[in-house]
Amino acid sequence: MKADSTAIISPEADIADSVTIGAYCVIERYVKIGENTKISPYVHIKGNTVMGKENLIHSGCIIGGKPQMLGLKEEIGKLVIGNNNIIREYVTIHTSTKENTKTLIGNNNYLMAFSHIAHDCNLKNNVIISNGSLLAGHVEIEDNVTISGNSAIHQFVRIGRLAMVGGLTRVTRDIPPFMMCMGNSKIWSINIVGLKRAGIPPEEIRQIKKAYRILYREKLPIKKSIEVLEKINSLKIQEIVTSV
Repeated sequence: MKADSTAIISPEADIADSVTIGAYCVIERYVKIGENTKISPYVHIKGNTVMGKENLIHSGCIIGGKPQMLGLKEEIGKLVIGNNNIIREYVTIHTSTKENTKTLIGNNNYLMAFSHIAHDCNLKNNVIISNGSLLAGHVEIEDNVTISGNSAIHQFVRIGRLAMVGGLTRVTRDIPPFMMCMGNSKIWSINIVGLKRAGIPPEEIRQIKKAYRILYREKLPIKKSIEVLEKINSLKIQEIVTSV
């Protein structure tokens, strides 16, 4: 471990030899940090936090803090962070609320400056969360989701894979996969650019467009829309149906 002389590191912390720790960092007793992780100055890592390999933590982050809940007296929850994540300046990530649960951050995620991940959230892989966006407790984010700047995600909301949330959006309901959400939880279209970049074949994109029209443009009752979609033999459409 290569640590600046001003860093305060508990002797009980489990830190790999190849980790670099900058000036004035604080690493508390139950923390575990994997190989080749780089921690910039003024980072505080606390709580029951386990971090994987090759993560890059920028200045001012507070990782593993206690959930922001009234009446929570003990710091008993957990935070597990995977590999190859980039966590930019002043991001805050909280542990879970219970000993048998975890706040989870997967692999290859990019959390931009001043974003917040609350207790019991579950971020999968290749998620981008832009500056100032806020995730309340128990939010679930599937693979390859993009959340644009200064958006707010309500507690217990689920966002399906390859969905995109526009800037300044208030998300109070679940977002099916492949969709683009803007404004006040309004689904505007499919995430056509994201689908193409992900290599989704044109025929499957056409099927996703069909599902979007049935769900959001034909003004059928939701139960009827799902019945129509269930008759279409498409893996991508079934993925949308099961998330509605």
